[in-house]
Amino acid sequence: MKKLISLATLLFCMAFNAGAITYEEAFDSIKALPRMKGVDRVLISGDNIFQLLGITDGQLIVWDGEKNMETAPYYNEIYKIIGQLPPSEMIKSYMTGITGSILAIFAKPVSENSNRIIILADSSGEGATEAIIGYINDDDLQALQKSILVPRSVGGTSIYMNAINF
Repeated sequence: MKKLISLATLLFCMAFNAGAITYEEAFDSIKALPRMKGVDRVLISGDNIFQLLGITDGQLIVWDGEKNMETAPYYNEIYKIIGQLPPSEMIKSYMTGITGSILAIFAKPVSENSNRIIILADSSGEGATEAIIGYINDDDLQALQKSILVPRSVGGTSIYMNAINF
């Protein structure tokens, strides 16, 4: 009986993971959405917020529109993609229906002190959709896990690092 239960559990886990997509597939799906444009490595390797998060050797794609609420259909697509990524790799997420904001961070180890990371975000209220894929070391990933996600009044989500622990 134990072997039968173990086999059923193994098959369930294999079926569950078979439906999962890779970070690269998730990033490519978002990149394929209309009006998304890539920003080459410059923004991630230079002096900017991504470097402060510790993300290296990455890519950023953003929506190139200008009007608020035009990204509402993108919210649904990002939500769908988040559901296709392995839930065990989600390290942080935030979602609100008030401003139509969603932010999810996934990471997995790829070698010693190196993790593959993807950040997916959309804010209909702010008119912004973006995705970041890259690498992050263990210390920076741990700091990101301890960060605080706070909604902004105009839409979107802020990431606060180095929060005081009580």
